Amino acid sequence: MLDEAGLATAEWLERTAGPWAALPVYTKVIPSVLSGLFTGRAVVGALRCAVKLGNEKEVEALAERYTLVIDGGEHLADIIMLCKMLVSGARRSAAVILARAEAEREPRARAYYLLGRCLELTGDSKRAFDACGHAASLADKEKNAADVALAARAKRVEQMLGDQSTASLAYADAAAADPTGAPAEHKLVIALGRLRSPSRFVRASGLSLLEEIARDPTTSLGRMAIRLAVEHADAIGDALTAVEADRVGAAIRHVPDEAARNAALSRLVSMIKIAAAKGDARADAIASAADVAPEIASLVRRARAFVSSDQAVQASHAASSPDVATTPQLRLAALGLDAVVALQNNRTQTAADAMQEAAKLFLSDHVVAIPPSIWTAIRFGFDTSNRSVRDAAAVLAEVLINVTIVAPPMGFSGLARGFEAAGRRDLALRACSAAIAAKEDGANEFYGGILRDEGWAHAARGEREAAINKLREARDQLVVATASTDKGR
Repeated sequence: MLDEAGLATAEWLERTAGPWAALPVYTKVIPSVLSGLFTGRAVVGALRCAVKLGNEKEVEALAERYTLVIDGGEHLADIIMLCKMLVSGARRSAAVILARAEAEREPRARAYYLLGRCLELTGDSKRAFDACGHAASLADKEKNAADVALAARAKRVEQMLGDQSTASLAYADAAAADPTGAPAEHKLVIALGRLRSPSRFVRASGLSLLEEIARDPTTSLGRMAIRLAVEHADAIGDALTAVEADRVGAAIRHVPDEAARNAALSRLVSMIKIAAAKGDARADAIASAADVAPEIASLVRRARAFVSSDQAVQASHAASSPDVATTPQLRLAALGLDAVVALQNNRTQTAADAMQEAAKLFLSDHVVAIPPSIWTAIRFGFDTSNRSVRDAAAVLAEVLINVTIVAPPMGFSGLARGFEAAGRRDLALRACSAAIAAKEDGANEFYGGILRDEGWAHAARGEREAAINKLREARDQLVVATASTDKGR
């Protein structure tokens, strides 16, 4: 028979005398058969007291019993409150245990999102990522859980930003998230995830979200949204599409200062002209860009001199060296030119030094846009037979592949081949993953070839299980490559 009087006494003691007096009464009235609303109330009451007392061992024991309670009623709000108390009291591992108990007892979207957040606070990013993914999937099927789907996907995208190897997952989650009515911080994260998509329309939808946030430039998020839209245009460079340019321009129009707004719009127009032009017309458009961006004039003159192969003119424009460049991005562009010119003149050590300096500069100043001269230097560096230059090119390319949002001029596949030639197979596989996400031709086939070689290498070392796993992965990639080839015929 259930001890209703005992439970009432425990609840009264909790309110009047405190958790130390109520906890033993709660634990005494918990029945051996863990079922029913009475049991749920008793276990949750005991958990409240254990949490308030900071008794982690008791919390862990009670959480295990709570997991087993059948038909114990709705207690998610209580568990969320208790997890917050545990986290604020620096008892995060206990919060994870309690959140996991709720998720296992009632596997719903909010419970798994709670688990994901608790895991994130303990530094277990992998399990947090998985828990939020499960929360999003459950939320899609549950009523009144759209906010959970949005928050869970935003949290996953936030975790993936800055890692090119997860780009396809980042923009898939960002594209699936419905930002309608979402807080500005969630919209910002979703926008950044969408900007990593190979689809110009998905990227444009991300820019539209930034424009929404930018409508109030008096807030820090509004100003950040404008800056991120401009940085996207810089980063994508001459690959900027008309639909993206339109959205970037819409964000820029929210800049309160008229002079700054007009200057930014003029630069955007120059970028659009460069992206649309071909051949000599593009060279002219680049030269004209110096009229609205005077700081790049010396670099433009130097680049044109290099293209003309006029050594005397090249020497006369050496003033665009990194020492006198006015911004980190211009310094990077100058270092890229230095490396290219050095390689053309067979000064391999100078080229390697320039690329190493570029890698350090990129990391220290967090530059967003990647100047074309840097990609050219990497491509030339990969093509040389000099080991130190190839290594420097690989180090610089490794830095860039973590953050680039569009394929380099050589494509991610070309980058993968460069990494492979430089002996960095780990980076070649990452670049191949990015190439597959960007749907580059031949990416699956090249990826499968690398995995096949790795599989046979494991086999040669007698590592049978590792060899089988790699060869299976290789087979899967090659099957996809074959299917794509057949479909294209």
